[in-house]
Amino acid sequence: MGETVQVEIERKYDVDGQASLPRLNGVGGVAQVRYRPPMALEAIYFDTAARDLSANNVTLRRRTGGTDAGWHVKIGKGERRLELHSPLGKDDVADVSAGPVTVSVPARILDLVRVHVRGKQLVPIARLNTLRSVVDLLDGQGRRLAEVSDDQVAAMAVGFRTESRVQHWREWEVEVVDAGLVAASAGGTDAFLDAVGQVLQPAGARPSAVGSKVEKVVGKAVDPLDPRAPLAGTGTTEDLDGGAPAVRAVLAATVRTQLKTLKGWDPLVRRDVEDSVHQYRVACRALRSLLQTYAPLLEADATGAVIRDLKKLGKLLSVARDAEVVRDQVQEKVAALPGGPQGAIAEMISGKTVKRLRGVKAERYEAAHAQQVKRMRSSWYFEVLDRLDAFALALPLNPELPEGDTAAAAAMVPLATDQVDAVLALAAAVGSEQDLARRLDLMHEVRKEAKRLRYAVKAVQDATGLDLGAELVARMKTAKKLQEALGDHRDSVMFQEHVLATSKVAARKGEDTFGYGVLFAAEFALQARTEAAAERLVEKLAHGHAGDVEAAANGASEA
Repeated sequence: MGETVQVEIERKYDVDGQASLPRLNGVGGVAQVRYRPPMALEAIYFDTAARDLSANNVTLRRRTGGTDAGWHVKIGKGERRLELHSPLGKDDVADVSAGPVTVSVPARILDLVRVHVRGKQLVPIARLNTLRSVVDLLDGQGRRLAEVSDDQVAAMAVGFRTESRVQHWREWEVEVVDAGLVAASAGGTDAFLDAVGQVLQPAGARPSAVGSKVEKVVGKAVDPLDPRAPLAGTGTTEDLDGGAPAVRAVLAATVRTQLKTLKGWDPLVRRDVEDSVHQYRVACRALRSLLQTYAPLLEADATGAVIRDLKKLGKLLSVARDAEVVRDQVQEKVAALPGGPQGAIAEMISGKTVKRLRGVKAERYEAAHAQQVKRMRSSWYFEVLDRLDAFALALPLNPELPEGDTAAAAAMVPLATDQVDAVLALAAAVGSEQDLARRLDLMHEVRKEAKRLRYAVKAVQDATGLDLGAELVARMKTAKKLQEALGDHRDSVMFQEHVLATSKVAARKGEDTFGYGVLFAAEFALQARTEAAAERLVEKLAHGHAGDVEAAANGASEA
């Protein structure tokens, strides 16, 4: 089995040594169970001396034995985590009988966690030996819904740690195998896990107090970039729970949350996971929009440098993303023709036309992605991440702000309102522009400004729950729709440009180009619809914004 990426959905329970696993037939759509022979697993866990992986909710282990031997990188916390698995390679074979300290992390695995460890050395921190008995939970057709693992664990800290006492415990893990089948049989994974848990707990199971086995051995690391962690040099925790949290607390929590999101997409971009390039660029844009909108509250030089870094990061994958968008549109555009994918018009588009349209962009995507991932392995990239971390740790405010920390809503709402004005000013320029090329450029600028407004409000909401006022939140939602309409318009124009360029290549090769003309012409109707929708959304955005938002800011500041 090659490298895989999957979402792991599981619940863990602590149990005493004498507990017996209850029968689970009839629970959550389980029609039958299947017992597997016990298996012996050995896992070695790795981290830096500073516990950077643990601090970022990343687990790295090398496992032997069982059905999934290999390297495992788990990202996230809670019941749902992303798991990247890579089988053991020829160079990964190691004699661990002499101690796990002799095992090293291969380059292909190190690449997945480099965003967190950077130049630091990964060392073994724990060794776990597990005797595992698995019960498969099957539906009426014998398909696996989930599995319950009964684990007897012997574990010890190793490496740079001085304590080496062996710990013993037992636990049960319920892991969903097929989320689609579980959704059909039990109404969703949460409902299924709840139903199984209601049977396990009377049998002696207790919800696990820790998120992973290794955490039970070496503990959970402190994350200096936690949204509520102290700011560098202050030693104090910022208060987000008061009625009027301070601007520094809100901005620090929001910047840190967005930075974590950005870094979380890094390993997925490297493995070319679907939609990862797009989401990485969204995270860059969201963080940059946040800093640009609220720049007057922050120290100018430090903030300007970070904004420039984020702009470069966003551009890092722009070529790959543009190619990805057009590549993925081809089949959708054919299917959207009048009559559908099997209709008479769609039949005018030959398979050769579709193949050429997709192939050109697929090749461009692969080349651009490989080039940019290479750039993500450079010293420049990690220096940028270091600067972003340092900025988020300190969150330097504008020294000219009034003495004491200003209430966040009173300071931030007017700046977000200014961003509404920026969108409307550019939209007015679009309406008066006669030159088509310039008009398209201006529409793209409106879209970018609408995105900035959306992210500047939503990022704060998501990270802190700060009330920025109902009117501003409503305008943020309108800005999102405006961004989407203009995005569809721009994607359509890009698709037309690709169709035209590719048709010329096909013509030189003597191929039939009629289908290209059909696809090109079909875009004009979409462009007319999206442009009309954008005009309506601009009107909605403009409606009564000044007085209402000012009142919202005043009300929030008095809360």
